[in-house]
Amino acid sequence: MKNKIIASLLAVPLLLAGCSNAGSKPVMTVGDVEVSGGIYESYLNSYMGSVTAEEAKDMVLEQCKANFTVVAVAEAMGIEFDDSTKSDIKKAKKHVVDGYNSNYNGKYKGFLKDNNLTDKDLDKMIAVSYYAQELRKKFDGVEYTDDDKRQFFKDNYRRAKHILIMADEEMTDEDKEAAKVKAEELLEKAKNGENFDTLVTENSEDPGSISSPDGYFFTDGAMVKEFQDGVDSIAPGEFTLVKSTYGYHVIQRLALDDNAELFETEYEKVADELESKMISRSFEKQVYAWADEYGIEVDVDEDAVDEIIERVNKQYEETRKSLEEKNIENSDSSK
Repeated sequence: MKNKIIASLLAVPLLLAGCSNAGSKPVMTVGDVEVSGGIYESYLNSYMGSVTAEEAKDMVLEQCKANFTVVAVAEAMGIEFDDSTKSDIKKAKKHVVDGYNSNYNGKYKGFLKDNNLTDKDLDKMIAVSYYAQELRKKFDGVEYTDDDKRQFFKDNYRRAKHILIMADEEMTDEDKEAAKVKAEELLEKAKNGENFDTLVTENSEDPGSISSPDGYFFTDGAMVKEFQDGVDSIAPGEFTLVKSTYGYHVIQRLALDDNAELFETEYEKVADELESKMISRSFEKQVYAWADEYGIEVDVDEDAVDEIIERVNKQYEETRKSLEEKNIENSDSSK
């Protein structure tokens, strides 16, 4: 099972081929920067299948806001690329275009048409990370001490154990109901004081539950949303039950620092990346502070976004069902 600006800034999504009706009409404006329906949908495609459509909607809106606030701020500052950066952008664009000319049946122009993107849309998406690099030069970096990083670890990481009872879409309604009943019974046993480790060992269908006897240590976005929300809804020592696409999770939240040796071990595993996370968050705050300073506002066409979400989700479900039917046919024919 398994933030915002820098992670999303530096990753221009690999656009997915598929018919779209998003068009070039902006679904979001960030200052004077327009985000077309095609751009929104290209980001959306990278999330479909891993989260629900509604979850993807909010994640992509936040990603677009973060990315194009960078562009809007950079433009408001009058930032221009030097010759070296222009060369790097040109090479990045050529890499993308060559990739579609080689691997997409309709080649690059056909890909743009099929996905209702324009060449300028792609330019805009590629430019995001380069504008971020320029803004970084104006950002006064922050140095963090080991104590700062330890506090960040305490404030932003969680620890939890769980019992997973599988209940996915391929199961019958009867089996799903049985899984729910079993999970509810296990939750009651846990709340009534039965040894949770024993319940995990005897019942969990997640191999990680067994291989990670001290529980999962995780931060935002590392687990499915339902699991993270469930952990956030309870205090250390308490139990809850949530449903995700995997099935039912009987969760026990644990104190992050109740075992000094374990805390040290888990902290050391992520210590090197914590400062990067902390700097990214500071940079994100600075970008939004600049946006406020320049009076940059965000406007979203909710109706246009909802239309894209509904259509893409429908297409995804139709494709998924078609693949399942083909797999069943192939399985039957091989018998």
